[in-house]
Amino acid sequence: MSIELRLSDVAPPEPEPKRTIYRDIVNLPDPVKLGLTIRYFNHDDVGLYFQITGSGTGYSFGTVNLGLLASGANAYQNLDEFASRAKPSSSDLPSGEKEETITLTLKAYTDSGYTNLKWTYNRTITVKFINSADPSYTTDVLNNFDDGTTQGWTATAELNTSCSLGVASDYVLSTPYSLRNDVSGTYTGGAQSRARINKSITTPNKTSIYAIIDLRMHHGGGQGGVENCRVQSYIGTTLTTSIYLGRPYVQQGDPWVPEDKWLRLVVPLPANTTLELRLLQESYAGVGIAWYLWLDDFKVVSK
Repeated sequence: MSIELRLSDVAPPEPEPKRTIYRDIVNLPDPVKLGLTIRYFNHDDVGLYFQITGSGTGYSFGTVNLGLLASGANAYQNLDEFASRAKPSSSDLPSGEKEETITLTLKAYTDSGYTNLKWTYNRTITVKFINSADPSYTTDVLNNFDDGTTQGWTATAELNTSCSLGVASDYVLSTPYSLRNDVSGTYTGGAQSRARINKSITTPNKTSIYAIIDLRMHHGGGQGGVENCRVQSYIGTTLTTSIYLGRPYVQQGDPWVPEDKWLRLVVPLPANTTLELRLLQESYAGVGIAWYLWLDDFKVVSK
């Protein structure tokens, strides 16, 4: 096959593994939206025009023309609100969870009018819904920051940044407070900039454990935007990225993650483990250029 589709930057071993997107239905709007970051490849010996859509029972998908991709090249694309479906009810998840499948279809055309189809690549993904309010789950961690403290979260300036972490009331999911990290560039003239918030978590010895992360991002204007946001776990000396939104840093002006809206990310965690959970952002920023991350109603649930 001369084209390929991956979820973000994860290369599929052979045979292709099962890929799962996790959703928690508690307090989600109806209908629920699905967004993701893709990475697509042109292994052909000519430039091709790429297009992506999808299919799945009960889902509505958009069709996105991705434009021309040169021979041997690859590109990232963030597909915000790419699909939607009616919100499952608690009765749809009788044991607190439910799995279904969707198919992403990447097409490659030889013309800019997207009429002469040359290649088609299908990727099947499992979507697992959980109901964290189901009695089968226990809540092991709940950080709503309503006591006015950071509840064990800290901020780390990784590259060309300074951080100021505290509680805020400008954007919240539960009043009166959320956690907000204010990040400022420190390099004159602008440069690659990176910062994160992190917290140490010890998981119970159970079969199913999930971190439910409600976050919001905003770039304060000027140069650049937030190019990627990653959910990472650090165990011992091993750093693992579970979710990657956006693209690798390339110093371009447009943000590549959804901004100014609440996003929910659900990540499975290993059992009986102490880990550092990290929410990392990368941007282009200089002195006086800031960006922000809000977190509220963070939970770890298990059963």
